[in-house]
Formats: sequence, structure tokens, C-alpha cells
Amino acid sequence: MFPYANANLRKYWEDHPKPDFDNETVLWTLKQMTGIASGLFLIHTFTVPYPLSVPGAGNVRLPKDVELSAQGGEEFYGRHGDIKPENILWFADGGIDYAKGVLQIADFGLGRFHGRDSRSGVNPDTVLSSPTYEPPELKLRQPVSRAYDIWSLGCLYLEFVTWLLKGSAEIDGFSNFRGRDATATGINDDNFFTIIPSIEGPKATVREQVITWTNELHAHEKCSQLIHDLLDLIMKDLLVTESKDRGSASWVFQQLNSYLKKAEQTPEYLLKPVPRHQKPESSRSNSTRTVLDAPQLEGKRNSITLMEQEKPAPIKTRTKIQLQLPKDLVFRNVGTPSFKPKSPKTWPFERGKT
Repeated sequence: MFPYANANLRKYWEDHPKPDFDNETVLWTLKQMTGIASGLFLIHTFTVPYPLSVPGAGNVRLPKDVELSAQGGEEFYGRHGDIKPENILWFADGGIDYAKGVLQIADFGLGRFHGRDSRSGVNPDTVLSSPTYEPPELKLRQPVSRAYDIWSLGCLYLEFVTWLLKGSAEIDGFSNFRGRDATATGINDDNFFTIIPSIEGPKATVREQVITWTNELHAHEKCSQLIHDLLDLIMKDLLVTESKDRGSASWVFQQLNSYLKKAEQTPEYLLKPVPRHQKPESSRSNSTRTVLDAPQLEGKRNSITLMEQEKPAPIKTRTKIQLQLPKDLVFRNVGTPSFKPKSPKTWPFERGKT
């Protein structure tokens, strides 16, 4: 019924643990990142084919040749809701233009294609997601919008660049480097952000280990100007804790497409190593974008106690990394052909059960 995918992106990374940093591989990676952004842009501008004021398309009965239209301001809304490597499928037969295959966005089980559902008023309590790639607005109990996908895309792209420069094993190393055990569940929390307490209420900030890791990628011996531009785009426009300040899918696609055109015309831009010197340790914590305040909501249900907030952890050093799979990988790898879980754990947990 549907085209058969040879693997998902996670499995593809595992099957190609040490990619060559050559013209073919780097250009292919850039094309796939651009294509994924293009696909997400299409999702975010999905056109609703019937008036949203009517409860259910199946209940609409109109004469032939009568076109239905959505109400003003409701035409273009869509949200995927679960961007992660497992939901990016790899098809080996990508045609002449993609000899190394092609990546496509899949699994719209959490997607929303409704003007009211995918706008910024969605209750975070009703949103299911993969914990690693979820944005901070869920834990801060703030409304969810299409910017949700942009944060998740930034997480995926940072892992993609890690694979390209360091290989697939270092993706797990990155997860372990930024991970910590959550007090409430005991599950390894390898989010890309940290919730910190403050007088005004809990705030979100890009996790210090993510900034440190990105700086290490900038300083990598193979890092070209293209890679610098990709990392800058990720940190400045995607991994931004304030959702309204994230770049749109259209903007991300346009930026990547401009990088692609330049890379196709200028081999030096694509491959010539120009590593940056790492910033001093004391200045890394100041490179985070604006932190995100939690809304001041009344009532016990919406309150966030200090016990529920994440406590800042000391900065880890690379020498202390223990290359063990974080517990969250149990959930992120479910459905991957090479993964065999030791116990039948699923995500999300049912409320009231462990």
C-alpha cells in the first residue's frame, strides 16, 4: 500500500557509523536537511479543504461544483508533533539525484491538521511527544504551536552534524554528556534544555552541555564554513527557548537552501577545514538565547513546585563521560529494526502507573 523504507534515520546512522567527510557525503547530508525542512514547511502550510466551522467533513453535504473554503485565518495550519530520527525514513532508491538514498518525514500519529488545534492555544497536557526532542514549553505548561516542531528539528539537526563529524557512536555520547536522571521517574533525562528555578518562577535555558558540545563541533578539525553556518542556524534560530523567537519552517528552509546553492558552487565552503577556537569556559554559559518564563497561573493543577523543577547540574567534562545508553533510548529506539528491548516498556506512561 505504501513505499517500503529500508531504514529510519537512527538505523541509517548506526549502519554508517563512520561517514566520510567528502564532497558526496557532506553534500548529500545538506540536501537531506534541506529536504526535511521543505517537508516540514509543507506540513506547516497545510491547506484545510473544508470550513472548520462545520463539525466534521463527513457531515458536509453540498451540490456538485460547489467549493468549500475555510474561514479567514484558518486556512494554513498543520503541526507534526513528533520530529525525531525514528520518524525520518530512509529510502535506498533515491533516483539519480540522490544516489545515497533519500530521507522523508513519516509517522503523523501525533500530527494536527486543523486551524484551531495547531495554533498556539493547544493545552500542553494534551500533547504527547518523545521526551528527548520535546521543547521546554511542555514542562513549563505553556501553549503549543508549530514552533514545537522547530525545536525538535534543531535537536535532530545537531545530532545529524554530530554524526557527520564524529560518527554515530558520538550521538549516544552526546546524549550521555547532557543526560541526567530525573528524580521523579528515574528515567535518564537527555533533553536539550534545563528548567531552572527563579524568583519570578521557573525558566528554561538551553542546557549548558548542549552549548559546550556545539562549541566542540565548531572546533573540530574537519569543521568547514558550511558546518559553522549549520551550527549557528541551529543555535540561533531553532534551539531557542522562547517559542515565538524561533525561525519559521519557511525561514529554515530558505537558509538551508541558500547554503546548498553556495556549497554546490564553492567546494571550499563545503569541505575546507576552518575550525574555530573554543570559547573560554567562563563565557559559554552566557551564549544561551533568552530564557523562557513560565506563565503565572493560579490553582494547584498548574502550579510547579521546586520539587518538580530541574535543579542545575554541574558542568560535565568530556573525560567523565561514560558511554552507556541513556534510559530514554529505550523509548527512542522502539520500532528500530536493530533494537530488541529487554522489557515491554512503552511511551508515554499511563497516568498513575509506573
